[in-house]
Amino acid sequence: MIWLYVLAAIALFAAPLTGPLPQVGGMGELISGLAAEGDVPNLVSGVILHIRLFDTVGEVVVFTLASIGVRMLLIDEPLRTRIRSLSDIPSRVVCEQVATLAALVAVELALRGHLSPGGGFAAGVAGGTAIGLVLISGGSERSRRLHERWHADLWEKAAVMGFVVLSFLALEGLSPGAGEFGSLLSGGWIPLLNLLVALKVTLGSWAMIQRFVQHRGLL
Repeated sequence: MIWLYVLAAIALFAAPLTGPLPQVGGMGELISGLAAEGDVPNLVSGVILHIRLFDTVGEVVVFTLASIGVRMLLIDEPLRTRIRSLSDIPSRVVCEQVATLAALVAVELALRGHLSPGGGFAAGVAGGTAIGLVLISGGSERSRRLHERWHADLWEKAAVMGFVVLSFLALEGLSPGAGEFGSLLSGGWIPLLNLLVALKVTLGSWAMIQRFVQHRGLL
């Protein structure tokens, strides 16, 4: 009986593949319009940080709520007295090297995300990956001390508030100037919004990973 359901599911998903592909036309005008509206070469950044900026504000708020939810979920769980990590030296060295590479990629995506493929969310994912690799390679205690010393939670909140304030200014039509198309300081608020999103996602990921490690360990 289960095979009938499997065949029905395959037929359901394969049915659209049997029809002809729709004709695509007029994309050149659409792309030119999006580039002119956002004033940046990366149309994705122009859409999410200018044309659909109101929706992006909601996405940032949702990520913030997820970070708060992790904190509330783990607040009553005991802290781990001993956190295991990778003991194999070559594996730890590889993790540290890849973490350095991911951190450099995060900086590149945050600074030039409006000019080339990338952006604040991608930069935040790369930054969170770098922090996760550092924790896996045995840097959990050092990461915890740095998180507390530099008050990463406060910087995360400041990034959220800065993003909301700049988004409000952008939605009200206030702009620092478009700048030269294709230059680093172009696109109005888009480069700064990219940086704030990258900072928020990186620090939020750091906070969530750090709490999971402290309460539930790594291995």
